[in-house]
Amino acid sequence: MKAIATSSGRTAARNPLSATSDLPASGGADLSHPGLISHPTLTPSVQVQILSVVDATGSACIGDIVAELPGHDDPVSAIFALVAAGALAVLSEGIVDAHTVLARRLPSDQSDDPVPVDAAPSPVPSSESLEDKLATAQWTDFVGNADAELPPDLVQVPSSTLQPRILRGAGRHRAAFKYAPGLQQPGVYIQLCGAEAYVGFGGDVGFRIAMGKQMDALPDTILVITDANNSLSEEDGLALERILWAYVSDDAGFSVVNKQPDGAPISVERYDQLVQFTAQVVLALRQAGIMFLEGSVRQRLAGPRAEPDRLGAPRPFDSIPEGRVMELNYRGLTALAAERDDGTWLLLRGSDVRIDTVKSASANASFQRAAWLHSGLLELAEDGSCYVLMRDVVFSSGSAVGHFVSGSKGFGLACWQPINPDDCEMDALAL
Repeated sequence: MKAIATSSGRTAARNPLSATSDLPASGGADLSHPGLISHPTLTPSVQVQILSVVDATGSACIGDIVAELPGHDDPVSAIFALVAAGALAVLSEGIVDAHTVLARRLPSDQSDDPVPVDAAPSPVPSSESLEDKLATAQWTDFVGNADAELPPDLVQVPSSTLQPRILRGAGRHRAAFKYAPGLQQPGVYIQLCGAEAYVGFGGDVGFRIAMGKQMDALPDTILVITDANNSLSEEDGLALERILWAYVSDDAGFSVVNKQPDGAPISVERYDQLVQFTAQVVLALRQAGIMFLEGSVRQRLAGPRAEPDRLGAPRPFDSIPEGRVMELNYRGLTALAAERDDGTWLLLRGSDVRIDTVKSASANASFQRAAWLHSGLLELAEDGSCYVLMRDVVFSSGSAVGHFVSGSKGFGLACWQPINPDDCEMDALAL
């Protein structure tokens, strides 16, 4: 509706929004300004205070604004003076109360006609729906305040809280790690001496570095990695040590001098989080020009699919593996392996692997399940009864193979039975 000339405009003395209407006393100063809204409840200071509360997060509810105006006689009227003048927009539907949300009105939403202060708030003309504006305001409030309550239609997806903290020091200053803040917790470390690397773990990693002598010569550089939130358990640290060892073993710039760590029993979900943690470490060390400089970033972050010398050579589907083929039947499952001339055993693709491990099983059985599920070397069978091996994998002995597939120490070398070369099962290996 077009405003009536005699009762609108900034020169209309009786218009409650005009610049010439009475403002609270301010020492006789002239407070007229095009950007000031004139209303009996709205001094320039109150206007600035209200808008600053809204601008702090992009939106604010009436209750929060009122709390910032403790000495005001009628703060709600002051708020709606700004709404009526087009400075603020009401985003919430329904009855106005302390939870009603307001935000700055976009310039495209404003009308040329002033709106009477006592008029009911009208819908805000905009290309966005009222629901969209409310959602935007609530989300803006949420991301600006970690402790804010989520809007009812939003659910936060859990994510890993692991965040690496990496410290670097010279080997000659090894003792300094013992007293460094934040190192009195589980963590892993890498010692570098020329082109040689040593990967280790410590429950009190600073003390372990300071007191241990892991390399024959004094390291040139020591890198220590902890979680910034101190959320690594000792089991996490032992598993992380083995994961990091595999990544360093895959780095063409260094040769790892210590043997493969044992790892620890670990869930598949936690293993995935520790691999993500390790990838962040690898990226940081690459960008710092310290390690993992060969190859593409993608290759380095993905890491090796398996530890060194664990994957058998790709075998055509129509070929039978070299060596004496053996069969293990356990708990309704079947595994096939080839005993090779060098004493190693090749667990053959298609073998069944028990899902669970018993408490007496070594950490290796649990760790390898998580590692190979992560890399795709194991997949869940269609009927969900077991895992299925997707590639031939090398083991040091028949007992080690039996321990892995059964998840128990009760299926050793004696449980394997040779397959007759004329048996139809042998032919099935070449299918």
